[in-house]
Amino acid sequence: MKFKHMIFVLTITTSIIFACMLGSSYAYYTLTEGTTVTATTGDFDANVSVVFSESEYINLKTGVPISSTDVDKYASTSKFTLVPDATKLQGYDVAVKIAITNITIDSSLKISDFKYDLKCNDGSSTTTLKTGTGADFTSTELEIGTLSTQDSTFSISKTYNCALRLWLEETGSDQNTLMNKSFSGLIKVSSVYRK
Repeated sequence: MKFKHMIFVLTITTSIIFACMLGSSYAYYTLTEGTTVTATTGDFDANVSVVFSESEYINLKTGVPISSTDVDKYASTSKFTLVPDATKLQGYDVAVKIAITNITIDSSLKISDFKYDLKCNDGSSTTTLKTGTGADFTSTELEIGTLSTQDSTFSISKTYNCALRLWLEETGSDQNTLMNKSFSGLIKVSSVYRK
């Protein structure tokens, strides 16, 4: 009888420990996989949702250089959507800052041949927020665009579909040393509002 009782207790204990491990793993995943949203001034605006099509992480290995006419077709693209809550933001000035953080870039890519741009479409028009080159990546964080109600680049009643594109552009010169180089980072969206 004691042996069966001990097996029963061990089975229940193991099940409880396993359930706790699953719960804590899920909590860690939920906390670490969410979008990092911070406020730099004013009040935190939890009313602008950020939805990533794939991931907010950028991991790029450069391949064959792309001609400027083929950028739309072949550039590495990270897509995300900004969805403001118009009912809660009515009457406020809102600013949304988009940046790349945790940047790791091969030193060979810190030149004008490595390019990027950020474009956002509000359903009726596309705005290029920033274009730049590898020479811009001088630290581990780079602001790549701001949308604001003050300069009429952001409307609380519209949804914004944004795309960050990165590519190695063909120049006609020998670019073999630039291939198979790496770039990585994290797209970070910060939003603030004020009366």
